[in-house]
Amino acid sequence: MTLENLEKISIQDYLTSEEPLPVYRMRIQLQYTPLDINIQFIKEEGWNQTDRIRFHLEMEMEEKSDHPLAQLIDCVKPHMLIRRYNREEDSFIAVSIGLDREIIVLSNDRLYAQKYIPGLILNCPPSFHSMDEIEVIEEGWLEDETVIAYFMGLLMGAIGWDPSLQIPPAIHQSLEEAHKALSIANYRSCVVMCRRTIEALLKFSLPRLLGIEPRDASGRSFSLYRMIERFREIEPPIIPLHLLHLLDSVRLIGNVPGAHAEEIPDYPFSKSDAEFALASVHYFLDQYFSKIDPEVTQYYTLTIDLSEGEE
Repeated sequence: MTLENLEKISIQDYLTSEEPLPVYRMRIQLQYTPLDINIQFIKEEGWNQTDRIRFHLEMEMEEKSDHPLAQLIDCVKPHMLIRRYNREEDSFIAVSIGLDREIIVLSNDRLYAQKYIPGLILNCPPSFHSMDEIEVIEEGWLEDETVIAYFMGLLMGAIGWDPSLQIPPAIHQSLEEAHKALSIANYRSCVVMCRRTIEALLKFSLPRLLGIEPRDASGRSFSLYRMIERFREIEPPIIPLHLLHLLDSVRLIGNVPGAHAEEIPDYPFSKSDAEFALASVHYFLDQYFSKIDPEVTQYYTLTIDLSEGEE
């Protein structure tokens, strides 16, 4: 596929590719001032701890560094940065608004960027500006090393704050399957995978937090109920009781549709059941990795070489 026809590159491809991948960029010139930011759109679009609204002020470094990244940062002009990582849609966007009324948009997703910008800066009271009042100077996929380096720095900054990426692979896979099941209205499968997610997490956490393996003296794996009860026995609690109650509710609702053979006859399993289970799992994961076991984390070191190289 040519760059002209390219619509999207997955975040995972950026993280695993041995070669630099192109980045979608838009350069926009505003034809009006002042610029209003549609906070209601930001709220409705979604916002989490990976996202940022930042003002980058002009500041000269006291000590000059030969490091390529330091040189890049040193020449950045004052601007406002809006960074949004939509994990569900596998889309990332960084919007830089300069004092010269130029807006630079970097993304891995052409359609997401083209949808996000009008929602962010247009149709916002009291002015309600339209697309006719912004000029798209250029747009397309770039293979420029500096653009890619800057984009990767922003992307890695977002990913470093994403608790979901701190989840071990077995847990992450079950959570992804739960999301996919909900998206196609397979509510039973969603709840079962939510139950499997917390079971995998507790098997992961028992050795870390209690120093014990999740199996009995006969070598049989602990049931989910037994693992929850094991944490309830600890004084003082390592996992707060209200979170253990939450896990137990996911366990019980997950027993109904298929985790065990017995089912409730004619039980009308609904979207609300699945959404409750998934929201509960996400809440527990966030609490676990940010408060209970914060040492499980990933650090990213980004080295950028902007030199053209020697022949």
